[in-house]
Amino acid sequence: MVANSDSARGAGELTLLAIGDVHLGTRPSSLPDDLQDSGVDLRDLTPEAALRDAVDVAIEKRVDAVLFAGDVVESNNALFEALRPLETAVNRLVEAGIPALGVVGNHDVEALPRLAGLIDGLVLLGEGGQWRSRVIEKAGRPAAEIVGWSFPQRQVRDSPVAILLRKPIVPIHPGIPRIGLVHGDLDASGGAYAPFSSRELGEAGLDAWLLGHIHKPSFPEGTFATGAVPQGYLGSLVGLDPGEMGQHGPWLVQLSSGGQIETTHLPTAALRWDRFDLEVGEDEDSVDVGERLIEEAVSFAREIQDQGSTPKALGLRPRLVGKTQHYDALRRAIETGTWKGASRHAGPTLVFIDKVLDSLELAVDLDEIARGDDPPAILAGKLLLLVEARDERTALLEQARSELGTVAGKILWTALDGERDATDPLADDTLIALLKKSGTAALFDLLNQRDADGGSGS
Repeated sequence: MVANSDSARGAGELTLLAIGDVHLGTRPSSLPDDLQDSGVDLRDLTPEAALRDAVDVAIEKRVDAVLFAGDVVESNNALFEALRPLETAVNRLVEAGIPALGVVGNHDVEALPRLAGLIDGLVLLGEGGQWRSRVIEKAGRPAAEIVGWSFPQRQVRDSPVAILLRKPIVPIHPGIPRIGLVHGDLDASGGAYAPFSSRELGEAGLDAWLLGHIHKPSFPEGTFATGAVPQGYLGSLVGLDPGEMGQHGPWLVQLSSGGQIETTHLPTAALRWDRFDLEVGEDEDSVDVGERLIEEAVSFAREIQDQGSTPKALGLRPRLVGKTQHYDALRRAIETGTWKGASRHAGPTLVFIDKVLDSLELAVDLDEIARGDDPPAILAGKLLLLVEARDERTALLEQARSELGTVAGKILWTALDGERDATDPLADDTLIALLKKSGTAALFDLLNQRDADGGSGS
């Protein structure tokens, strides 16, 4: 039994701090080379620093237990790099009378059990792929039961929750909340990383599910009455690359004696990645757009600060949208990285442009161009098909999927399937964005060629 001996906290409400993927031993990617020169200590942006900050929160808020949802360590190669920060974190929790429980993920299937054997106070649940549970006590009384499962090897193709449904764990103390802790793929049947379904989670009879594996948080915030069963991903503790956008940090999960659950996401990560859209005016050139990009980046930083997130560094990937008369110049500025690395301070936050995305349109009348019978007209008609979800667009996407499928299916790309938050390169939204971008660029070139030929279209 895992017990919390600090009886001064009372027994009316139990507070847990839930931590998603930490990945000790890795470093965030795509940071500017001169970040240090701008007053930002790179060490403050690491998973190690994020874990330290999360432990600060746990101690400050005097939580009753800290739960780790797997992938605490990047890999077995990072074993010794992870030892000191993890041992320091657990020792601080133990000194504060706060139990630390966790499950093993696919990344740390070798490293985390070894570390748990070296670090007193770190309790792993469900080792060897067998569901196990522990009781958290408060004021000397059972307050919650944590039910967990750990990866026995790096790839698991069967649903661990299906095993729990076939062989349920009998409650140790009936009547107290039971919280599930597991790492794996939600609603991704056939995957290699312990796939399970929302239906299975709902049928397991637990009061909430804290999930690890996907780095984009999906665990719901709010207050939930008995029977609601909140479930979702806790997300990574800090965004490890520009694709991990939005708020990151640990979660407070408060369990009341009446069965109510309240969840709060704490934006503690010192590094945040995000994006915004910049509407470009038709007559704005690259100088105008560059000035507005920096202004809007600072404004965006102040908006998220007002919402309670104050990162030390904010990396942005703004997207240019709208119709422009300067399509070629803006496209060249994007492709050559004209604005990459531009930075300014917004109070305590250093804001920098990581990359500018292109969703620009030509300031032309596609309907008018499509009335012709030359190559620009044919291409304009295809671009118009992408606007609305109709049978014609579906057919166009299927044709593109068929053409690109042979490329996407090459064996050299299979390694990407195991990357964090890997996405389907042939999904509808991805194909639509790709076709719009490439089609618009091709239309610009065709129109220029037609103009150079005197409008003959030959």
